[in-house]
Amino acid sequence: MNTFVLVLVIPTLLTIVSASTLYFSFKGRVDTSGRYFLLAEFLWLITLLIVIAMNIQPSLVVTASFFTLSVVTLLSEVTILLSIKALTKKITFRELIYWIVFVVIYCGFIEYCRYAISPRLPLLFVSSFSLFVTSITYFVCKQINGNGLENNLFIKCIIYTELALILIHVLRFSSYFTGTPMRILNPPPLATIFFSIWLSINLIRYYSYLALRVSWVDSEAININPLNQNLVKLANEKEQFLQGLISSNRALGISALANSLAHQLSQPITGIVLQTESVKRELINQGHQEKSVQMLHTVTEQLGKISVLVNNLRKLFGTKGSNFMPFDIQGACDEILEIVKPTLHSKNITLTKSHNAVNPIIIGNSIQIQQVLINIFNNAIEAIESSETSDRVIDLSIYKDKSYAIVVIKDTGSGISTRITSTMFELYQSTKPDGLGIGLWLSKAIVDKHDGSITVSNQPTGGTAVEIHLPLAK
Repeated sequence: MNTFVLVLVIPTLLTIVSASTLYFSFKGRVDTSGRYFLLAEFLWLITLLIVIAMNIQPSLVVTASFFTLSVVTLLSEVTILLSIKALTKKITFRELIYWIVFVVIYCGFIEYCRYAISPRLPLLFVSSFSLFVTSITYFVCKQINGNGLENNLFIKCIIYTELALILIHVLRFSSYFTGTPMRILNPPPLATIFFSIWLSINLIRYYSYLALRVSWVDSEAININPLNQNLVKLANEKEQFLQGLISSNRALGISALANSLAHQLSQPITGIVLQTESVKRELINQGHQEKSVQMLHTVTEQLGKISVLVNNLRKLFGTKGSNFMPFDIQGACDEILEIVKPTLHSKNITLTKSHNAVNPIIIGNSIQIQQVLINIFNNAIEAIESSETSDRVIDLSIYKDKSYAIVVIKDTGSGISTRITSTMFELYQSTKPDGLGIGLWLSKAIVDKHDGSITVSNQPTGGTAVEIHLPLAK
């Protein structure tokens, strides 16, 4: 066995490892670029095996071996080009067929020249074609723009390997005009070193591509790349987190505005109530003004409701600390109902209430619990809006057992898909197409902080039931 065969064994094994890693990491679901690159590695592996066989067994040095070697060698360069192009462009199967037909005809012409003109001519033609295709690949890599590839470190590595291969093909092309051409059959020591460098550069290119597929997240890919699925997950979570921050900032702005408006409204409302009461007293003193007094009394009652609503808004959007203290869960629910009633009325949704517990008192932060309640009410309203049911009802029940106050909110909406019931409380798992997936996660976090529990289930008759258990104050 000559030295050149030993040199070829190592890159052959490394090529098998590289191709196997790419294939099995994708679990067989290789995208277009990956398929072309796998084909390139397969063809390169055949090239190495043919060269090894021809150097070991002289009887294999025949026309068929030379023809096959030329075809697989040139097609390996072509498929590398198609693989790189497929990273950012759609490559049709027809394009590969055209290349295969051209390469087969070209290699047939090479073998004709080998025996009809000169046995050294194939070196010139093979080197010329490889130089041509490698140059195109180099310029394709240089012009890649989009999907974050233009600044990818491993694309730059592939660019450098293509540049090195261009130099290799130029040197091999030039060797045709010297007395010692770079032949593959029992090459002299200098040629063995040359081919070793060539093989090493090809291996660097293959492993650079593998590293590229691990480090690069293709935003336009339909399927997640198993090589970097954790990176894709992190990138998606980052995007969702940024969207959440934007929405949180918007919510903070709305909260500040609502708090400011509530503060500004409370003073004129108080002033109107005082003025109304003053007018009522004067009318009563004048006598025979019962109708006007009754009208002013109605105005005062409505102003009182507005005052309660404003006060509830101030408490809900307030910025007080999260101190835990005893509070009446029924009263907290009633305050939220004053806020959501106008929405229920405008959407023709009926609210039913049942309380079979007298003012259950729990320990916690009333504002945080009200945030949970208003989120659940909003979800119920949206579920009813998205369904086609004519029975538009939200039912609120409050009761208690020995240890817990229990709040149950049921709606007649479209219910929750069984596909997401096990993950609905996870961060960024939304039940709505335009949802951020924060509401239910935050609700569960608040309830857990209060040593309680929250469950969501579909009702047999349709719609959703949310059940919250909160420990009673001792």
